[in-house]
Amino acid sequence: MGLEGEVETVEHDHSHEEEANSDFQHPWVMEMFRQGFSFNGDERNPLFLGRGDGTFANFAGLSGADSPLDGRGLLVCDFDGDMDLDLFTHNIQRERHNLFRNERNTPQRGFKVRLAARGGNLEGVGATVIARIGTRRVAQVMTRGAGYASCQVPELVFGLGDASEAELIVQWPWGERESFGKVTGGQVLLLEQGRGEVRTVPQLSNPLPDPWPEGLRIAVGDQVPRFTLEGANGARMVFDHDSIPADTTLHLNLWASYCRPCIEELPLLEELHHKSGHQVLGVSMDGGAARDRALDLLRQKGVTYPNAFLLVDDDDAGKEVDAFLDLFRLVLPTTLEIDSEGRLLRVHQGRIEEVR
Repeated sequence: MGLEGEVETVEHDHSHEEEANSDFQHPWVMEMFRQGFSFNGDERNPLFLGRGDGTFANFAGLSGADSPLDGRGLLVCDFDGDMDLDLFTHNIQRERHNLFRNERNTPQRGFKVRLAARGGNLEGVGATVIARIGTRRVAQVMTRGAGYASCQVPELVFGLGDASEAELIVQWPWGERESFGKVTGGQVLLLEQGRGEVRTVPQLSNPLPDPWPEGLRIAVGDQVPRFTLEGANGARMVFDHDSIPADTTLHLNLWASYCRPCIEELPLLEELHHKSGHQVLGVSMDGGAARDRALDLLRQKGVTYPNAFLLVDDDDAGKEVDAFLDLFRLVLPTTLEIDSEGRLLRVHQGRIEEVR
């Protein structure tokens, strides 16, 4: 069965695991993680989707699954109970996990199979389930291990495509072949060895939350945490929503001097900064010698709104940034609209529009 459809990602930060595991890792390994280097040379994950003709296409880039975080384990199952397969990956880089939500299927277009075998093999491990769907035959083997450092749940997910029903046959591990008749979609089915009939079990629905905006670890409506920046003079400064006047929207602009759309929107941001009820704070991604280039660029463009630089080399400051930004995925430019209570009102990615 090919995995089809749009995939959305929900990321969860497990930075607390880094502290728990630090005693068991060599210092140079920790330093690699801190600086963002990769054991795999930044090899990204592929995601192959079936075309329906026996061939596959790599949709990793379009789906967002091409993470550079060194994936080491994969769990494939229906996390949200909508009868399609979602993906959970474990990464060693930065101790992060990714959950990719499959948005393609509808419940009536698939069904799930669980087995109960005799002889102490309660989950039917090693059995082959064959589904006759129209003129096609689709077979899956019940396994609990699949891939490096990975395991699977004891159920199989089948898609019906345009068909309305399927006929199920089980080849049990000891060679016995048993027919269970026809089934329809949208159900969780229990096939017990020797019964020859299908039992349905309740399907638990657990809708997954919508993913964060690209490059962010917070959602619209969440509060932007305080974090440390470095000013043009090298002095540290702290972003804190307490400094935003009442009835004022702060436009936190994440940019870099090597980003053409970032440069193009500087005059628009300058105009916005002088508009009543609005303030702009620029935060540059430039580091090292590139900081002088960024400062020169701001002077050439006549920028008067405050600007500072993001701190990622400092451990404490880096953890503050990691609390709400994913620099691997961050789109430049990105502008966060924040109210005087620190709530994220809107995320604008790409060059802002004309100021009205």
